[in-house]
Amino acid sequence: SPNPVMSSSSPDSRTDPGPDPVIYGQLFHDMYTERMKSRFVLRQREMPNGVRPSTVHPSYTPQAAKVVSSRLQHSISFKVTHKHTVVVEYVPDSNTDLFQIGRSTEPPIDFVVTGADPAAVSRFSCRIVCSRTPPYSARIYAAGFDDSNNIVLGEKAAKWRTADGHMDALTTNGVLVMNPGPGFGSSEPGLWKEVSVCGDIFTLRETRAAQKRGAKVKGESNLLVDGSLVDLCGVMLLWRSTEGLSLSPTDALLESYRQELNSERPQCPVGYYTLSFPSRPPQLDFLKPDQTPGLKLDPKQPWVYMRCGHVHGYLRWGNQCPMCRTNSVCVPLWLGLERGFYVDSEKPTHALAPCGHVCSQRTAEYWSHDVHGFQALCPFCLKPLDTQTPYVQLIFQTPY
Repeated sequence: SPNPVMSSSSPDSRTDPGPDPVIYGQLFHDMYTERMKSRFVLRQREMPNGVRPSTVHPSYTPQAAKVVSSRLQHSISFKVTHKHTVVVEYVPDSNTDLFQIGRSTEPPIDFVVTGADPAAVSRFSCRIVCSRTPPYSARIYAAGFDDSNNIVLGEKAAKWRTADGHMDALTTNGVLVMNPGPGFGSSEPGLWKEVSVCGDIFTLRETRAAQKRGAKVKGESNLLVDGSLVDLCGVMLLWRSTEGLSLSPTDALLESYRQELNSERPQCPVGYYTLSFPSRPPQLDFLKPDQTPGLKLDPKQPWVYMRCGHVHGYLRWGNQCPMCRTNSVCVPLWLGLERGFYVDSEKPTHALAPCGHVCSQRTAEYWSHDVHGFQALCPFCLKPLDTQTPYVQLIFQTPY
């Protein structure tokens, strides 16, 4: 099936290209580098490629072996013991589209991701199955099919037989999902849970790779909703629905906000020169933070003292704000330009601490929540937020 990761249309020999394909939603990757996409659009495929479970082979019979060895058929193998393997056949499902995420660059993977510790991210981490008919629901499952269309759960993987006699399992490092409280942007974050290979939801294990699964959560499903976070052991993905994303600022609106900030001619209150937000932040590789200290900044770059919010140009003043004498670290300001991380379309007025990414107040408030043992991170760069002052309102001095 055609790869759906197309941000612009390509030349087409057809005179009538037909209606635009349905967009199921978008995934936003919070560890952008020049080597990786930060946004993945899930579009309805021209031809469905979904699969669904079918025949269960309770032992590794010749028929089961034939299924596993066929590159034309999908299957999941559960290695219960060294001598006992359960194989589940998967057959084509014309009602769904399948999308896969992982570290592998092989063709079965639609969205390639990696983290600070690449080995922690599975080559075939997870899969998302989208319904081709309204309301175009999207569901997430742990593990993805490899280039032989197989998923193999080894002896060390946590696995069990379900009440209806089928098999299920958790992957080695797990796929965690957190749905927002009453909605994306809510002040009440949800709970992190783990999704299984077959899509059931469980409480977290004692450790990430423990063989004993958590308790099954009744009334919960693997349905992705606007604002769902997916943790692939070092890589965080944010799911935005088409409807929810319509409430976020467009790229054009973010650019207009930047121009508006600059048109107000903010000044350095010490040097009395005009400050200006750059059109694009530098292409920092957040996987290699040690390469950024020597970064050369524009002399007009705005800086902020993180405890008080006073905006200055770069000063060799030390860690004390010259305006209010507050002791504080001073960092450069960057406008957060990935629209998917915004919870509203309001003007950028606050900076996340200590990285200096600028966004709207509600966006800063939302991402500053510690979520039940998981430290709050800046969505734009993955740096841990200050536990005491995770964000600050910016105070500009203008000539008016």
